[in-house]
Amino acid sequence: MERINVLYLDDEASNLKAFKATYRRIFNVYTALSAEEGYKVLKQFPVEVIIADQRMPGKTGVDFFQSILETYPHPIRILLTAYTDINAVIDAINKGQVYRYVTKPWNDFDLKLTIENAYQLYLLKEQHNKLNAKYHKVFTQATDPIILFDLKGRIIDYNKSAVDFIKSAPEDSLNLKTFSSFFKNKSDIAKVVNKINEDGYIKDSEYKLVLKNNEVRNCLISVNSINDSYGNPVIFQVIIKDYTEHHRVNQLLLKTIIKTQEKERERISRDLHDGVGQSLAAIKLHIENIKYESTHTKELETISNILKDTIKDLRTICYETLPLVLYDHGLKKAVQDLISKNISHQLDMHLNCDDNLPELGKHLNIAIFRIIQEFISNTIKHGKASLININISIVEENILIELKDNGIGFEIADLSVNHGHGIQNIRSRVESFAGTLVMESALKKGTSFSILIPY
Repeated sequence: MERINVLYLDDEASNLKAFKATYRRIFNVYTALSAEEGYKVLKQFPVEVIIADQRMPGKTGVDFFQSILETYPHPIRILLTAYTDINAVIDAINKGQVYRYVTKPWNDFDLKLTIENAYQLYLLKEQHNKLNAKYHKVFTQATDPIILFDLKGRIIDYNKSAVDFIKSAPEDSLNLKTFSSFFKNKSDIAKVVNKINEDGYIKDSEYKLVLKNNEVRNCLISVNSINDSYGNPVIFQVIIKDYTEHHRVNQLLLKTIIKTQEKERERISRDLHDGVGQSLAAIKLHIENIKYESTHTKELETISNILKDTIKDLRTICYETLPLVLYDHGLKKAVQDLISKNISHQLDMHLNCDDNLPELGKHLNIAIFRIIQEFISNTIKHGKASLININISIVEENILIELKDNGIGFEIADLSVNHGHGIQNIRSRVESFAGTLVMESALKKGTSFSILIPY
């Protein structure tokens, strides 16, 4: 162990000599007959442990400890007293922040252990202070907004980046806000709280936050707890990363990819319908005309049936590739047509569509149709449902698409399902229009999607 620097104050010189004689080979010992001499020692030498006698003329030991708190807060303080004076001990703890008191005459071995323990506490405090200083530097200089909340969600501190991000003037008090007040979707608050309670932290989760003047930003937030010495959380630290521009670029990229895909589908569908489809229809017509004059009527009948099935398959492919009814008669009619093509005696489907839908535009109509088409397809393939309900309505300036089946459902946490192509396709189309998707499902309880897309 490194030699500990100890300062001992006592107005009795004999006590100082005895102390120095006992401990000079173990510690670096400095002595002082008065508070004034003690101040001089502290100015000249680094001291980790201070021992002061309580009963000194002028300033008592507690008075001395209290007087150095601001200038020398780090040394660990030990009070020596020849009296079992409980009031002096209480004053020492409250005013002088004394680590321990020792009665006189002291036991040499016990006092040695007390000094060494005090030094260990000094080292821990020094380490704590260094970590605090390092954290404070990171906190103040960080380019990401950092906000500290207490257990009730109230803001207790924030850095300059947080003020700049929230676009709040320095004189505005962020302390009047709570953590929950920043979330655009209030349902997200419960998710965040549950996640913290379950895992103790959140890492880079995406949420929409509302800033000053009701500006909405897409953000990645990370939350971790700052715990007390018993491991109990006392403060939550929230780090915010503005994801808006990145989100906008991703959204634009998704929309461009989907538009390109739909454009290519439209070209292929029209080529098949107008080219190959017309040619097959013409061939079928000619065969119908000649089969009554031919001696090979059976063979021609077979060819005619094959052509009939081929034309039917081709029309199905054209419809799957691009439902022309969507262009000709709008979204509601296209969904009704989609239902009629998929309805069966085992699966019933109901559509409730607002008759006053606004003009949504070609690409948004296609996106909504594809989302519904994907949901129906997933339900038929995997859901084993007997009923699908489809609701399309207006909520303020958003299109609300609600899809629900009574099938076998699945666990949301099941990554193989949650990240399957069907759900990913739906999620990509929703995100490309800056929409939100809330998915609910559980085994034997069906599946429901609630999709909100601004128009």
